[in-house]
Amino acid sequence: MTALIHRVPAYLRLSWALALEPRLSRRRRAAVIGAAAYLASPIDLVPGIIPILGQLDDLLLALGALRLALNGLDPAVRAVHLGKVGLTDADLGADVRTLGAAAAWTGRRGARIGARAAFASARVGATAARITGRALKRTALTGGRLATRGGRIAGARLGDAGSDLRDRLGRGREDPPTGA
Repeated sequence: MTALIHRVPAYLRLSWALALEPRLSRRRRAAVIGAAAYLASPIDLVPGIIPILGQLDDLLLALGALRLALNGLDPAVRAVHLGKVGLTDADLGADVRTLGAAAAWTGRRGARIGARAAFASARVGATAARITGRALKRTALTGGRLATRGGRIAGARLGDAGSDLRDRLGRGREDPPTGA
């Protein structure tokens, strides 16, 4: 990865040379110019604020445009352009593979972290639901008053809903026997 970073200035010089190359088709020249505009633009496919991936997509797009442009030239002209900036075909291929591997690793790692966060969130939600269910059950069993510890929570009445819930649970207060 450090070798790629050291070659970035050479890639910039190569981009400039290819943008001015008259033997390059308009489409391939437009790809190089478009990649330069994408790099300069604040609007990105993956925002630059996202660590690593925000920069990898920019570099991948730029190297892809350079490869496209270089593939449109004769091998001799291609070698001259690469030689002028101190690069080889092997350098370009290695850098594209390095960026692809880094992007794949980052994506896999991000997916693992996202999955762990989702499971942790589900556990927290299930625990909160279980606690809420217990509190409602206690409230129903205590005659509509919220069970408290040390009297810190004021008693809340559920009214008819509380007595209905007690009846459904079958654990409500016993009705006083009616004398007959």
